Amino acid sequence: MKSIRYSILFLLLIALVITQYSCVSKSMDSQVNQLIAEKDYRGAVDVYQSVVDTKPGTPDARQAQLGLAKLYLEKMSQPEQGVKVYQEILAAAPDSDEAVEAHWHLGVQAFKSKDYQSAQQSFDTIVNKFPSSERSHNAQLMLAKSYEEASNYEKAAEIYDNVANRHPEGKRATQALVSKARIEQEYLKDQNAAKQTYQSLVKQYGAAEGTEESVEEAKKALQSMGATIPKPDEPDAQELSSEFSRRLNYQERRRAERDAAGFEPSPATGLPSDFPDSGFGVNPEEIMGPYKQTINQVGAGEGLEDTVYYDTVLKIAVLKLQFQEYRDAGALFFYGIELAKRKRARVDPYSFLRLSICYRKVGLYQRAAEVLREAVRRDIRVLEAVMITGDNQYLDQEYERAIETYSSIVGMNRSKDPEIYWKLGLVYQKMGNYQKEAEFCERAIASKTDYVDALQSLAYVLFRHLNDKHRAAIFDDLAKGQGNSYDSEIELGRICYKYENYTWARTKYRAAIRFAERQKTEAVSPLENRLADNQIVYAQVHMAMASYKNGMEDEAQEILDTLAVEFPDHPLIPYGNGQLALLKSDADTAIAEFKASMEKDPMFHAAPIALGEYYISQGYIDDAETLWTEFLKNNSRNRVVRQRLGMLKQQIEATGTSN
Repeated sequence: MKSIRYSILFLLLIALVITQYSCVSKSMDSQVNQLIAEKDYRGAVDVYQSVVDTKPGTPDARQAQLGLAKLYLEKMSQPEQGVKVYQEILAAAPDSDEAVEAHWHLGVQAFKSKDYQSAQQSFDTIVNKFPSSERSHNAQLMLAKSYEEASNYEKAAEIYDNVANRHPEGKRATQALVSKARIEQEYLKDQNAAKQTYQSLVKQYGAAEGTEESVEEAKKALQSMGATIPKPDEPDAQELSSEFSRRLNYQERRRAERDAAGFEPSPATGLPSDFPDSGFGVNPEEIMGPYKQTINQVGAGEGLEDTVYYDTVLKIAVLKLQFQEYRDAGALFFYGIELAKRKRARVDPYSFLRLSICYRKVGLYQRAAEVLREAVRRDIRVLEAVMITGDNQYLDQEYERAIETYSSIVGMNRSKDPEIYWKLGLVYQKMGNYQKEAEFCERAIASKTDYVDALQSLAYVLFRHLNDKHRAAIFDDLAKGQGNSYDSEIELGRICYKYENYTWARTKYRAAIRFAERQKTEAVSPLENRLADNQIVYAQVHMAMASYKNGMEDEAQEILDTLAVEFPDHPLIPYGNGQLALLKSDADTAIAEFKASMEKDPMFHAAPIALGEYYISQGYIDDAETLWTEFLKNNSRNRVVRQRLGMLKQQIEATGTSN
């Protein structure tokens, strides 16, 4: 009896605490609303702050912080203060419900400010870290819009496809597919892909309730494209409805059984109460429900027991995956793997691989990477299997799927990365995206500077498609083992720096310096001597930048200080100071130093290229275009600036981006 009394007392105490919190919250809201109505914003701040100070670390305090941040942003025009409060919530309680709200509002604020990279980070965190929250679904849509506004249309289309896979049951899926098709048609200029997306939408959802508006939009788009409008798959739609009904019936039946039994069923008959969240948003036992009768009948005849239930779950997951039902398949793979772990049974590594595919298809990329790493850790052959899958997709001309497959294993094994990057380059070559082909060949070279296949491919695409015969010749020589020169080492250093292999970048720039110093000792004219000095200073500046990025800030500054002593009047000294200032986020100093370098030597391209790239990074496209156009008026033969300006104009023409 004493135990029962203590239990009741404990429950009463909990209820009292909850009531007190509720009263505090209601009292706070009432006071704040009154003060805001009176436009006494400072008074409202004081009310919020008093709750934060008197109840630190509690949900009430975090709720007050959310209100405080909103007040700073929406009423007091103090966005810096509002952002600071949200960041304080994330630092103190990164896994709380309030953290989700903080990420959301930070993302929205960044989106409104056109800081799309920060917006993407906030929305992506919600999608991957809090997939079961209500905010997660809208965050995924905002993630797609952020990529779209940032003109990363390929990624935006991919995220919209993720949304459709994550919510396959109706309206949300069709709206996402319409957005995906629109991007494919208007921005990616891929009429075939847009047509296929629209046709798939009509075929799959044409008979589903609540999707009429999107279906009609897809039909009109197909009609304007002169494409065939397919008939809806009525049987599949009926089957979808039937499946949903069976799940609801099963759900009700299991609830009645639990109530009657008074306890949670076994894993074979119901989801364990301590089961972790898969992130797919569906109960795997509800998916298994319609199959239970068949399983039980087979079990009665063949001795099927709980110990092999996980195996049945995994087999059905494979079937779901084959039908591209990624959400349900993923929930079942997660469930089957977890059940097998609890039985201490061996799990086929390929089940982890398939689970990672499902995560990737619904947009949970962080979880996909974690699961795939576990698969590779269990069996390195999984990595080879994925590569073979990508190879087969490439041969079957399923290029988008090949890109997805290869991309999923980047970073899993450093020794394999160069080959994976090179193969991605080959896929983009087949798709006619030569800029992307060159990018991935460069990534392969940044991972392994003597990777002959990538060197040959880069030389080819530069010569044949990108009209850069100078660089093509450099990489062709490197592929043939004849590339020992200043130009080749500078190019390799640039590529390694670009793709964040700073250790190798320093090595290559140092090698370039040695070539230039040797040329200086062999110089027979003032012109040759001046050329060697330019090469030495340029390579030293970039070695300093690589040192800074590699965490050696003091060494970077020492390199520039030494250069300033050895070459006090050289025009590239302010260029180097500008580059280091940019790395330190001192934009004003950087701009001034770049302009000083241009005044000292109006013919050299290093400073105008750096300044133009900075303008582009800040969204000042017109300023970059003007800068390079003016430079070429007096230096019409400068290959570097002319090519970079040409690339910028192509970008403006393709995306319409200009300010």
